[in-house]
Amino acid sequence: MKSNILPIYLRELKSIFYSPVAWLVLFAFYLLGGYFWAASVTAYANYSVMMAGRGGQMKLVDYLIAPYSGNVTVTFIFLLPLVSMRLLSEEKKSGTIETLFTLPFSDLDILLGKWFASLSLLAAMLIPTLIFPLIIADKTVMPWAVVLSGFGGLFLLGACFLAVGLFASALTENQVIAAALGFGSILFLFILGWMGGQTSGWLKTLLDQVAIMNHFQDMAKGVVNLKDISYFTLFTVLMLFGTLRVLESKKWR
Repeated sequence: MKSNILPIYLRELKSIFYSPVAWLVLFAFYLLGGYFWAASVTAYANYSVMMAGRGGQMKLVDYLIAPYSGNVTVTFIFLLPLVSMRLLSEEKKSGTIETLFTLPFSDLDILLGKWFASLSLLAAMLIPTLIFPLIIADKTVMPWAVVLSGFGGLFLLGACFLAVGLFASALTENQVIAAALGFGSILFLFILGWMGGQTSGWLKTLLDQVAIMNHFQDMAKGVVNLKDISYFTLFTVLMLFGTLRVLESKKWR
């Protein structure tokens, strides 16, 4: 069967960037990202002076890059549900989803076209912020491999969260409810990591393995391994598969 993802992708991309929500998300992300970077640089500089006076040295990765990446993930909790909330719920509310079902597009075409469009907005959020490390690159030895690993981890994490939001959007035609479901689900994924730190034994082992932030933290420090990439990939595929099943079930009602 011929894939028709591109028309859906272009249609959704146009719809996303015609929406004021997308521009508000971008503005908020750049503003918060700039603040987090400036605060991280200031804290790193102050602590470096203190440590230098004591004959110590602070690692740029542990005290600037990784903390900045961790702060950025917090913005994902609030901003990415706003991106995903309308992807399917708006189509259902307006009735255009029924029109899409009658056109020569498979459910998978619709799903992936919309998800890829949301990933484009995620890329538009992240790529310009690479200017932050460039600003101080002439004043210190910037570990670019770690920087790129961190940004790659942010993209994979964001892709997972958008898949969660897409699933939430498929469950309802109300965008506010879709955003709330997405926010609650993403927040729960964050809490799993905290829960793992409060338990012990087999439960701690289980929570440590399934907690999404545990798999991000290594990438934020420049450690890229197959286990973490496989986790993000499997998690995203499972969420997209769940969304596909929801689409198929509602299609035949």
